[in-house]
Amino acid sequence: MLVIKNANVIFTDKIRNATVLCDNGKIVDIVERYSENNNDTVIDVNGDYLSPGFIDIHVHGGGNKSAMSTNPLDIIEMAKAHLKHGTTSIVPTTLASPISQLKDVTLSIKEASEKSTKANILGLHYEGPYISLKYKGAQSPENILNPIKNPPDELFELWDKILIMGAAPEEEGCLELGDKLRKRNIVASVAHSAASFETVEEAVKHGYSDVTHIYNACTSCFKEGIFRVAGVVEAGLVLDEITTQVIGDLRHLPKGLLQLIYKAKGVEKMYLITDGLEFSASDIKENTVYMQENGIGVIFEDGAMKLSDRSALAGSVATLKDCVRNMYKEVKIPLYEAVRMASLTPAEVIGFGNKKGKIEKGYDADLIIFDDNINIKSVITNGNIL
Repeated sequence: MLVIKNANVIFTDKIRNATVLCDNGKIVDIVERYSENNNDTVIDVNGDYLSPGFIDIHVHGGGNKSAMSTNPLDIIEMAKAHLKHGTTSIVPTTLASPISQLKDVTLSIKEASEKSTKANILGLHYEGPYISLKYKGAQSPENILNPIKNPPDELFELWDKILIMGAAPEEEGCLELGDKLRKRNIVASVAHSAASFETVEEAVKHGYSDVTHIYNACTSCFKEGIFRVAGVVEAGLVLDEITTQVIGDLRHLPKGLLQLIYKAKGVEKMYLITDGLEFSASDIKENTVYMQENGIGVIFEDGAMKLSDRSALAGSVATLKDCVRNMYKEVKIPLYEAVRMASLTPAEVIGFGNKKGKIEKGYDADLIIFDDNINIKSVITNGNIL
């Protein structure tokens, strides 16, 4: 039995002192007092926080490894890099690429998921390739495809753990793509999109239920002639059917917008992602220049990853512990809500909410211990202390 005592346990709606018991990779009980025996492994938390492990369902790399690698060992190393920072589960996320390349990457991530013994690799997230050229962001324009001419069906046959696909619903064939994703229980996310509010409303009818990194690479209250038109952002904030991904690094979104999303969506519909590139969960130095797997150059400057021409932000170099700290310390939301945004809510989005992301009897023993500044003290995955 693993016994974690004297912990300020972070539940979904409160924090209270308790002892958590784990066995065979599961949480088996939460008690006020426990009489230890000689066979127990005991961790005395000494008043620090015990939290569910963080779950990043939109992450492109980490530890100088890319999710686009066709070497499964690179994917495992990427996951381990984030694990050190408290992220116990990841969903590696691809860049827009030819179908043939995505097939190779899918098989690589699948193999990594099967072989990873420490970090949990839950499945795969395709960000594109069916996106808007106008809102491509750091995606390669040559790799933006049409789902009618280049259908994704071959990809879906490779693995049953494809969890999310981001697409622009205003593009030809992308509403029908949403129908196809819904039938396969794959989350359809509005991504890199020039859609209007009305188009997103229609997309919801076709299975879309999420917005990719809201406020980034999508429309927001734009003008057609002299009239204002609501866009993807406004739809994401208003429509109850939609969950919203939020990059919480305080570079992609300032404090005020994070507060706005929080007030509009709440913790059950707003969740934290890193959108982390290869240099997340690593010691990147200012002015580092890098060429992504898709041929797009980026530079780390002013604490942010930018396109090399400085025309836009690229992904982040954050970890989820950074995002949780920002929401707690800077945005000033309760710690238990910041933690939920990085654990249970993303788990629920991808269908894992019945076993991950919560400290509750019967849930997987993916747990982290940290102090009030979210400095990670210890990481436990599936009941194993790392």
